[in-house]
Amino acid sequence: MFARLRRMHRDEDGRVTRGGMRAALAIAIILMAGTAQAQNLIAQDGWEGFATRDTDNQFDRCVLYDRTVQALTASPYDMLGITRDAAGRIGLLIFYEPRTLTRGPATVQLRVGERPPVSIGGTALSDFHVNVAALDPATLAALRDAKEIEATVDGHTIRFALPAVGALLDRLDACVKQYGPKG
Repeated sequence: MFARLRRMHRDEDGRVTRGGMRAALAIAIILMAGTAQAQNLIAQDGWEGFATRDTDNQFDRCVLYDRTVQALTASPYDMLGITRDAAGRIGLLIFYEPRTLTRGPATVQLRVGERPPVSIGGTALSDFHVNVAALDPATLAALRDAKEIEATVDGHTIRFALPAVGALLDRLDACVKQYGPKG
């Protein structure tokens, strides 16, 4: 699988591009995760996702993406994920186009609905996606009623329409109760 993906990400001279290889690896990981996590599939109002595990095979978090898992495996770009961990923290996974971001700590300017933007700390995990581990209570409250969310990182802005977020958050809570730590 990796060899086929590597061929897909070559420059005009036939060399594997660094960004192309990273994108190929990300796609391969998502494809494998989608297959491996099929038993943990969750869905709500057109959003789909799954419970994830860390490198020690311990529950990490539940995530719902603004598309189906099938669409996610076709293209992991220009999408939004809403997460919930075992401690109840709600976070975001924001996916841009390849080669948009620089890995490492990132400041996310987040505009939720009509509210003014707020700065939230995040981590650019790759050159195209950033993780916001936890939203503060005021931003989370605004998210519940918002119809749109806008995120800007390194001068790159992306917008997403939001359905009834309350139902998504309830589904994530149920996912954590089902797949998360017991006790």
